[in-house]
Amino acid sequence: MSEKLTGTDRRSFLKTGAVAAAPLAAFAPVAALADDASKARLARIEDERAIEALERDFLRRVNAPNAGRCGELFACGKAPHLGEAQISADLAGEAPAIAFAADGQSATLRRAVTTTREVHFTGDSTLEQMARLQGHGSHRHTEDRTLVARLTKNKDGWRFASVDLA
Repeated sequence: MSEKLTGTDRRSFLKTGAVAAAPLAAFAPVAALADDASKARLARIEDERAIEALERDFLRRVNAPNAGRCGELFACGKAPHLGEAQISADLAGEAPAIAFAADGQSATLRRAVTTTREVHFTGDSTLEQMARLQGHGSHRHTEDRTLVARLTKNKDGWRFASVDLA
């Protein structure tokens, strides 16, 4: 009598292992793609944080008495002239709107800011003389504007290409 044992030869062992490993192999490409997506998302978050830090540094420096030190924040090495206005923003409030280009090497930042300009009375009219005598030698004007910054990424990180008040 020849009795054949089923499931104990080498071929059946390999078949069983292949069947058991098939579901794991199906998920491997998805896991690799998910890993790439998370790396891209992490890189985007790091870029956003770097841009926000650059913006905070710019706002701190542009309002300082020696605002000429802003040049190192710009790709061209020169800070733009934004007038004699003090620029303030609610940095603890709403985050700026950042739009990245498709290549990830440039971006546009938009933030609501408040500009304050002080105009000194220099004329000799009667009203200006009266204002100066009463201790009001200037007029302060506050206006809500939008800070629009174009940024580029180089080997040193993110730098401003241009900054405008809209």
